[in-house]
Amino acid sequence: MKIKRKFNVVDVVLLVLAALAAVGVLALRNRVTGEGIAHETTPMRCTVEMTWAPADMANQMQVGDDVYRSTDGKYIGKVASVRCVPHIENTYSATEGRFIRYESEDGYDIYLTVEGDGYTTGRDIIIGEVKPKVCGEMAVKGRGFARIGYVVGLDFMGTEPEKDDNVGAGELEAVYTVQLLDMREMLLDGIQVGDRFYEKTSGALMGEVIDVRTEEHVETVLSPDGEAIRAMKENSWDVYVKLKGRAVGKADGYYLDGGTELKVGASVTMNSQRFERTGTYYSLESIEAVK
Repeated sequence: MKIKRKFNVVDVVLLVLAALAAVGVLALRNRVTGEGIAHETTPMRCTVEMTWAPADMANQMQVGDDVYRSTDGKYIGKVASVRCVPHIENTYSATEGRFIRYESEDGYDIYLTVEGDGYTTGRDIIIGEVKPKVCGEMAVKGRGFARIGYVVGLDFMGTEPEKDDNVGAGELEAVYTVQLLDMREMLLDGIQVGDRFYEKTSGALMGEVIDVRTEEHVETVLSPDGEAIRAMKENSWDVYVKLKGRAVGKADGYYLDGGTELKVGASVTMNSQRFERTGTYYSLESIEAVK
């Protein structure tokens, strides 16, 4: 004997809730959630450079294929473009007494551009589920490839990045310079006056960039006669980033934003909204009470 079930008030409520949930999923289709907050997204791109790659790797990257970060499987976006060029070595030749650039016969550099739903915060750029930084390492994988590379470019595709107006904590104001050695020209746009940098480990705000100076990179090498000489490395630059930030004075020195030590000669890994690299505190121009 079959019993025909009649809808009651509870059934109607459940159906309404299910419909609302479905509408909510559709409304959030172009939104991503980070740290419990939903963000409106727009298309953004990051380019990953993979050096000394086998030639067939580029053939495994098809426009429209999904790309993930291979270390944790987080989704980045889809392949937007692929460029494959012979690897260029920049090596010192003792016989010629200078740095020379030459194309490798069996190694290739692949530039993989990935496009995904992105948004910015005052501190980071998020594309898909990752936070790419120019100069930062990025292990990527797709349908038929996997490789560790480095982010060499970010494209906001017309979106204006959110600005950070934090000044940091401390009763002192420090003006100092960080030296970044041996940077290729394609990476120089990753640092702009007005950017705010943080120390990667502690998260302390290092300060705001007030000046960027570049010099051609030179190294001490042996000449063909065995003497130590200074030789310029083509397409390589030393970058001097001058920052202004708040600091706390303690018995053993100064701490930027009260968190990370400021000591000339010490190493520091710094990152901004779009850039990350390890450098050295090069000089301390001034430190005085905040006016």
